[in-house]
Amino acid sequence: MFDKMKQAGSLMKQMNSLKKKIDKLETLSESKDGKIQVTIQGTSKIKSIKIDDELLENISSKDLEKNLINTVNDALNNAEKSSKQIMSEMTGGLNIPGL
Repeated sequence: MFDKMKQAGSLMKQMNSLKKKIDKLETLSESKDGKIQVTIQGTSKIKSIKIDDELLENISSKDLEKNLINTVNDALNNAEKSSKQIMSEMTGGLNIPGL
């Protein structure tokens, strides 16, 4: 019984450590032309979006929207991959539901 409680405590420590690592994670993605940069946190929240002023002078709103959507989606995918990598390293490759 005591061993099970000890294991549960150890697992909770690992989970807290995992959460902290993912919370600190930041992923930067750029558009193909490098004129848009999106930074996503490990929690899948957008931290920043930077758009080069020069791009705004030479692009239609429709093209800007497409470029922005593609860059944000790329950043989200990269953040998800990085989070999964951290989880895999912390859990020894175990596939734990909900993580």
